[in-house]
Amino acid sequence: MASAPWTDAVTEAFTERLGYKFAALFFALALWVVASGEETASQYVPVHFAPVVDSAVRMVGDAPHVRALVEGPTRQLLKLYRDPPTVHRTFGPATPTSLTVELRASDVDLPTGLDGVTVRDVQPHVLVLRFDTAADRSAASR
Repeated sequence: MASAPWTDAVTEAFTERLGYKFAALFFALALWVVASGEETASQYVPVHFAPVVDSAVRMVGDAPHVRALVEGPTRQLLKLYRDPPTVHRTFGPATPTSLTVELRASDVDLPTGLDGVTVRDVQPHVLVLRFDTAADRSAASR
């Protein structure tokens, strides 16, 4: 049985010049990836909490988990997973054994080399940190 003329035309439309069609598909996909990397996005990224403590003070427990809501071009935000933002806080010898620390978006330090990225929010807003001082350790050892 002979095939209908329109089925031959459809088959030819899909099978002729496949190299050109794959090249066009490749370049369309590449252009889409580049364009989507320039779109502005917002997402939460992990933040490294880096307490700077005096030699007489030791933080008890693990560093808290902090996340920041950042906004900027997608390709710039992806860099934050390799080099995360940081929150630095200094604690001296007069630090109490329990301390409540409020965090704001302005406390988050972004790594250098990021263009158009801003911090909109930080989670959690309040941290409760526990410290052990040298005076407390010497009193406990007596």
